[in-house]
Amino acid sequence: MKLSRRLTACLAVLSISTALHANAQAPSAVDNNPDLIEARRYTLTMDKIEKLAAATDTINKLTASNPALKSKMDAASTGNLSIDQRAKNIDANFPQVATLIHGNGLTTREYIVVMIAFINDVTFVGMKKQGIINDYPPNSVTPQNAAFVESNFDKLQQIGQKLSPAQS
Repeated sequence: MKLSRRLTACLAVLSISTALHANAQAPSAVDNNPDLIEARRYTLTMDKIEKLAAATDTINKLTASNPALKSKMDAASTGNLSIDQRAKNIDANFPQVATLIHGNGLTTREYIVVMIAFINDVTFVGMKKQGIINDYPPNSVTPQNAAFVESNFDKLQQIGQKLSPAQS
C-alpha cells in the first residue's frame, strides 16, 4: 500500500508517524511542534469524529470515481507543511475536496486537526491497551481524550478502519 494512495487520511498519518518517530528519537523536537501540540490538546468528541469519518468517506468515494483528481492528490507533497499550509493547499488546489469537508460540518483546517488528534489518541490508547506502554508519555494525550478513547475504543477502531480508501 503506497502512502500516496491515501492522501486524505495520510496527511495526518504522516504527521503522526513523523512525530512518533521523532518522539522516540528526540522528545524536545516534538514538544516544540505547534501543530502536534495543538492536535494533542484538541478535545475529541464523537460528533467531530463522525464528521471526520463522513467527510473522509465522501472524499474516498470522490477520488475512487475521479482518477485525474486522485492522481493530482497522489502527486501533491504536503509532508513538511504546517496544518495551516495543508489546509490552504487543499482549499486552493482541491476545492471539490474542501467542499466535501465543509459539507460535513468541518473547516478544512479542523478536518486535519481532528484527523491528527484521532490518530494520535487512538494510537496511544491502543499501545497502552496492548501493553506496549504502561503509562501515557507526558503531553502525548490529554486525560480527557484518553478517557474518551478508552471508553469508546472498539467503536473508534471501527471508524479508524473506515478512514482509508479501499485498495484496488
